[in-house]
Amino acid sequence: MGRIADALRRAEEERRRAIGAPFDTPRKTSAAPFIEASPDGDGGEVAVAEAPARPVEGDGKVALVEGLSESLVPFYEPSSLITEQYRSLRTRLLSQNPNYEHRVIAITSAVPKEGKSVTALNLGCILAEIHHLKVLVVDGDFRRSSLAQMLNQPDGPGLVQVLTGEARFDEVTRDTPIPNLRFLPAGSTHGRSAAELLTLASARPVFRRMLNEFHYTIVDTPPATTVTDVGIMGQMCSGVIVIVRLHRTHEAAAKRAVRLLQVNNIPIIGCMIVGRDSPIDRYSYGYGYGYHYNYYRYYSQTNQEEDAKDRK
Repeated sequence: MGRIADALRRAEEERRRAIGAPFDTPRKTSAAPFIEASPDGDGGEVAVAEAPARPVEGDGKVALVEGLSESLVPFYEPSSLITEQYRSLRTRLLSQNPNYEHRVIAITSAVPKEGKSVTALNLGCILAEIHHLKVLVVDGDFRRSSLAQMLNQPDGPGLVQVLTGEARFDEVTRDTPIPNLRFLPAGSTHGRSAAELLTLASARPVFRRMLNEFHYTIVDTPPATTVTDVGIMGQMCSGVIVIVRLHRTHEAAAKRAVRLLQVNNIPIIGCMIVGRDSPIDRYSYGYGYGYHYNYYRYYSQTNQEEDAKDRK
C-alpha cells in the first residue's frame, strides 16, 4: 500500500496548501499522453468512433440536450482539455488490458460528494468512443442514485428488479444518446437493504452477464467507508477505482477506504485524484494507476452557481 499512501499524502498536501496549512513536498505535474494503445500492442492508435451529430448553437457551441446533464463533458465538449484527460485515463485502462478482456470496474470514494458518479458516467462515455467496444454504465448506488437523472432516463425498473427476478436484464438496460453506451439504472429497493439484495443468489450471475456481454462495465457504487455495498459488489468486479477529491478528502478517510477494500480482497486498479486545484473558479482532475502515481490535470471555467453547488 506504500505507493497508494504516497499518492494520498500528496493529495493531502495539496489540500493543506488550499487552506494555508504548511507543507514540505512541492507539487509535481506532467503532460498527459493522448495516443491510445492498440489491442495488439503495436503502438498504433485504436479506431475511435466519430463524434455523434450534435445540435450546434450560433456561437459554435454544442447545444444542450434537454435533460442530459452538462456534466457529460465528452459529449458536449469533445475537443476540450477535460475530454482529452478522460481519453488519457482511457489509455491507462486500455494499456492495462492489452488483450481486451472484458472488465467490470467499480467506481467508489472514501466519503460522499467526491465526484464518483460524474467520473463513472464520463468514463463510460469516453470508452464508448471506441468503435468496437460495447460499454455499460450501471448505477449501483441504491441509496443515492443519480445517473438516471443525469442521462434523462426513468429511475426504474433497474438492477434491483433484475436481482429480485421482477425484470429481465435485457428489458431494463437502455440505450443512451451516446453511441455504444448503454445504461442500467439502480431501480427501487422498496425498503430492502442493499446488502440483502447484493447477497442474493442471483447477484453473481447478473454481474457475470455484464462481464460476458460488455467489453467494459462501469459501476457507480456508494462510498467505501459509509456502507458495506462496495465491499460486496467489488468482489464481483474486476477491480475498483477510488476517487479522492483534492482539498476535501482527508488522507485518513482515503487510507481507511483503501484498507477496507484490501481487507475484502478487492483489487484496486488505481486512485483517481479529482477536485479543486486552487481557490479560483477552476476545476482540476488527476489520476494515478498501477504502480505509478503521477498527477495529470485539466481545467475548465465554471461559474459561481456551479461553485456553490459543489460546496454543498
